[in-house]
Amino acid sequence: MSDLLQLETDPAIEGLWIAIETARAQSYPLTGAAFRILRPPRDANEALDAAARELDFQPLGPHWIEVPRRIASKILTHIIAHDLAYPDEIVPVAQAKELAERVLALVGPQARYFTNGAISGDFAIYDVRGQEVVGWRSLSDAPFDHGLFALDERRVVVLWAEDAP
Repeated sequence: MSDLLQLETDPAIEGLWIAIETARAQSYPLTGAAFRILRPPRDANEALDAAARELDFQPLGPHWIEVPRRIASKILTHIIAHDLAYPDEIVPVAQAKELAERVLALVGPQARYFTNGAISGDFAIYDVRGQEVVGWRSLSDAPFDHGLFALDERRVVVLWAEDAP
């Protein structure tokens, strides 16, 4: 267990993960988690890496890519609505967008959003400096993985997809 993070077991948050899992019942499940921050991290990377380790993912250290909220919303909508390896729609986009916004609502207005790169989807991913993101660094052993880590002063929220071709 981390001295920085504690897994949140709030029934409302658990209900959100169940809603996402239920919507995606015909495909692989996503990993969803919310962690309460127990002490101020040295920097964002420390909190993100601690959350990654808690989920048995590989930390990215300085390689996390910060994205604006609008891109965060697109990433979440895409991983809820689609598989990574195939363009099949698993969940109607409108429903996926509503679920994505519920995930984003778990962090405050000053939240920062991070991902591992650009992997799939019919939209480009831009970082907070406006630079297009190309390629990705895996956090897991899966051939494809993608998702979002959101961070504010209280919490780290993760929604992550792992897919095989």
